[in-house]
Amino acid sequence: MPKVAKVKDRWKTKVWIEVLAPDIFGNVSIAKIPANDEQSAVGRVVPISYFQVNNENPENNNIKLYLQIIKVESLKAKTIVKRIEYAREVYRAMIRRGSSLIEWVGDYKTSDGMEVRLHISLFTPEKINWSRMHKIRLTINQVLSENVPNLTYDQLLEQLLKDRTLLDKVTEEAKKIYPIKNAVLLSLKLLNKLVKPIETPAQ
Repeated sequence: MPKVAKVKDRWKTKVWIEVLAPDIFGNVSIAKIPANDEQSAVGRVVPISYFQVNNENPENNNIKLYLQIIKVESLKAKTIVKRIEYAREVYRAMIRRGSSLIEWVGDYKTSDGMEVRLHISLFTPEKINWSRMHKIRLTINQVLSENVPNLTYDQLLEQLLKDRTLLDKVTEEAKKIYPIKNAVLLSLKLLNKLVKPIETPAQ
């Protein structure tokens, strides 16, 4: 009778990595993921809701953070915020008829060498003409250009997410041109190639 080859249970050979939020969020545990070994987890991206690390405001559920694993030691993964995205369905609901949406996308560099692409959106209570929209876009860029280079990456995240200091500065300067109803960080993308993501082979 021919021998039947034993099927190897690949799950039994996996290790479970505890994923920690970045320092700015207190290194709290946010997930456990399987990996072949510690090093194979480096480069993986773990999406979470901002509410998972800051539950002070229910609206933080509308913000998604993409955390990239940059180092693993003793089955604990250190991460960095690779990307931020505001929920598109909530964002679309904020756009009202009779108002204007002003968007700005620009690349900036923090004081610790992190290159970021920021997408900022401002909403006005009423329709405004192209000339005012153009002036507000220039104002957004001026505020970001003057402030981002003086902030570390962590400080930038604090001023965009935690206390909204930078968004408030943008709003205050824009209000000198026309009243602003709301300001939103639609997205942030870290452009630095910190680690080379490891592709997972198709199962």
